[in-house]
Amino acid sequence: SPACTSYQMTPQGHRAPPKINPDNYGMDLNSDDSTDDEAHPRKPIPTWARALQKTWYYNPPNLLELFGTILPLDLEDIFKKSKPRYHKRTSSAVWNSPPLQGTRLPSSLAYSLKKH
Repeated sequence: SPACTSYQMTPQGHRAPPKINPDNYGMDLNSDDSTDDEAHPRKPIPTWARALQKTWYYNPPNLLELFGTILPLDLEDIFKKSKPRYHKRTSSAVWNSPPLQGTRLPSSLAYSLKKH
């Protein structure tokens, strides 16, 4: 009969169930930006964060003090080249001039402009 080694004679241990950490929200890069409903979160707010939540609700942090002034974004400076689309005016841009001639306004907006 073949000789048994101590390795073969060692009994298999039981696998312990994973420890549940109430402060572990499983946030990783694979979360796909899914968020809980703030009124009904899937996990309770950790005890250590409840006091902060109340403090920030009644005394919100001064974002200007935290982050400073946000400077305008210059795509040419970031990408070191100029492209026509960097200067294109899109719907998210600030519109300081009236729309082009021939463009159609929604009827409700056209009516409100005529009244005033």
